[in-house]
Amino acid sequence: MSKGQKAIFFGILVVASLILGRVLLNAPMAHIQFAAETIIPDAFGVWNITNSMIAAWLAMAVLIIFALLSTRNMQMVPRGLQNFTEAVVGWLLGIVESIAGQKKGRVFFPLVATIFFFILIANWMSLIPIFGTVGPVETAKEFIHHHTETAANNLGLPVPHGEEKPDPRIVEEVKREAANQKMVIFNDDGLKTIPLGFSWMGITMGDHVKEIRLGEYWDFDRWHSRTGVVQSGKNQVDLTGKTVGILVPYLRGMNTDLMNPLAFAIIAVIMIEYWGIKYNGLLSYGSRFLNFKSGPIGVFVGLLETVSEIARLISFTARLMGNMFAGEVVIFAFMFLMPFLVVIFPMLLETFVGFIQAVVFAALTLLFAALATESHEKHEEKHEGATPEH
Repeated sequence: MSKGQKAIFFGILVVASLILGRVLLNAPMAHIQFAAETIIPDAFGVWNITNSMIAAWLAMAVLIIFALLSTRNMQMVPRGLQNFTEAVVGWLLGIVESIAGQKKGRVFFPLVATIFFFILIANWMSLIPIFGTVGPVETAKEFIHHHTETAANNLGLPVPHGEEKPDPRIVEEVKREAANQKMVIFNDDGLKTIPLGFSWMGITMGDHVKEIRLGEYWDFDRWHSRTGVVQSGKNQVDLTGKTVGILVPYLRGMNTDLMNPLAFAIIAVIMIEYWGIKYNGLLSYGSRFLNFKSGPIGVFVGLLETVSEIARLISFTARLMGNMFAGEVVIFAFMFLMPFLVVIFPMLLETFVGFIQAVVFAALTLLFAALATESHEKHEEKHEGATPEH
């Protein structure tokens, strides 16, 4: 088997593993939230470690290891991994220089390349089956307890202790807020796992009832959980030997957490402003935002420029986070409803989307940096000196 055939075979094997892994480890999302879940609270007594943070560290580790492997045996005539890495880096550098010019392009390249590769690896890693499917379980009882504490504090009432039923006002508040919350039904055989199998078009395979609403599981009147056979929608499910709760995954897509795209956006915007000042000078660059030479119109245009700079921060963050979060939800939804037939399409689509989002974020950083480093005064002179054609 030639190297090309081996590469194709390996690629097919990887894609098949991702798809089958997603099918076998399919875990319906019990709840959708923008904030990442905390895995290790108060680490070192200072900060919480979230699942998206762990995913970011793994993406960093992959990039570092890949870089070390690519450069450990450097040769004048590159081969293998070194050849591939140089080809990719050369391709990206060519694009950067074609947009910003050779001199400034090489200044912008480290940041643009870092953003591109970091986002790309993180996006593609989130497709690995263990993302969003493996982790500890917050039981329905623990979930109820947290909501009870919140409701009691909001209403200014004492928090109940132990198994005692809370004040009726607290019960109603918790019922209103959480009764429709979807919970996952786990097999409880020492290691809590999602029941395998699915139900589609009248064909049932395995234990396909994987979710139950909290109001169907928790008896708010008697303030305890229901046991045995419970009605869940149109289905009846035997909860004997099972645990009802919410999966808190150890790993979550890095860019589905608002904080990570925001961090990228802040770094990109700060560097864009820094380069703008570096290449134009503080006064010249500041005249874009505080322009009193042209009268009221200049002041208004400067205000628009200021607003556009702030809008970039929001746009950077919302675009990356929104696309990746939506993609993850779509994959989970398709896996839960029709895993064996259509999971291939969203997986391949999300692979493409992950690449496009990395390109878009890096390209916008490069474009805004190139625009910021253009001479504002020369641009104004060119605009004022232009004469309309007749």
